[in-house]
Amino acid sequence: MSNGGSALRAASDPPAKATIRAVAELADVAISTVSRVVNGGRASEIIRRRVQRAVDELGYTPSVAAQSLVLRRTGCIGLAVNSSQSPWFSQILAGIEEALAPSRKSVVLASMVLKGKYDPAAVLAWISEGRVDGLILVRYSRRDRPLIEAAAKARVPVVLIAPDVAAPSDFSVRSNNFEAGGLVAQHLAQLGHQRIAFAGGPQDSFDTRQRLEGLREGLAEHGISLDPDWIWFGQGYGRDSGVEYAQLFLGRPAAERPSAVVLGNDPMALGFMRSVLKQGVSVPGEVSVVGFDGTPDGDQVWPGLTTVSQPTEQMALAACLALLDSVDRRHQDRSTSVEFAVQLLVRESTAPPPQK
Repeated sequence: MSNGGSALRAASDPPAKATIRAVAELADVAISTVSRVVNGGRASEIIRRRVQRAVDELGYTPSVAAQSLVLRRTGCIGLAVNSSQSPWFSQILAGIEEALAPSRKSVVLASMVLKGKYDPAAVLAWISEGRVDGLILVRYSRRDRPLIEAAAKARVPVVLIAPDVAAPSDFSVRSNNFEAGGLVAQHLAQLGHQRIAFAGGPQDSFDTRQRLEGLREGLAEHGISLDPDWIWFGQGYGRDSGVEYAQLFLGRPAAERPSAVVLGNDPMALGFMRSVLKQGVSVPGEVSVVGFDGTPDGDQVWPGLTTVSQPTEQMALAACLALLDSVDRRHQDRSTSVEFAVQLLVRESTAPPPQK
């Protein structure tokens, strides 16, 4: 009876599940090659067909956990930002999710500025404890340098999205901020503005410097000088900085105010616009307002915000795909930087200057 019972159990047991190692042996390729093919990565057509035949023959179903153990990877990509509470970040996340969808990898998120205090401890722990296969840093600044150094020591590949300062990394993406400033200059000059102010983010910010330089040179092409007294820099890029500049603007006599204000980004512009509207200043009747980045909020208010849109989702998608390439060791190229074109979105917040 016992032998029969054993035979019955053996006959009814499901077949052993095929492993990635078995597929690699049958296809005569490396395990990493199988992982790359089944996760949609690059491979020659011949190799792809060999792997697919082995997959079909063995009935192999990829297991993220199993592959992670074999390849010594976590299956996680780290995403580090100053704050995740911005419309711009939601566009970044959408691009990253699109890149990760076919890769079977997950993203873990850390906001490094909470309640006004900068704390990169969580990201440093990811790196030192081997919790992520690669790292995406958004708006990298000098204070983030220890993260780059720790990642390099741990051989964790890093890509940057819109870095504020130059930094060594495998790949970085940014928008053409100089071009953005030039587009704003052309738009305001064509409307007839002569008295134009610039209220940027932090003075040492790469984005702020490039947008200001593009604006200054673009206005000069139309014979317009940017008055140094009408250039201001905030402590950050949030709405609070826009509100702070609005108080300075409102503190001037109406006759001495600029007819157009260009702010460092959309949240600053929206904070400024709301503040002056509350005090009875007409936008764009008395002052035209322009932002940068093209975040969704700019199209959800009245008057709609004129802004320069950057392809944030495409930038994030490109950065994440480059990181996946580095994780899979498909490329060993030196640091690469890609700059994306921008587009002026003209809405209701800009108009010709008021007639005196």
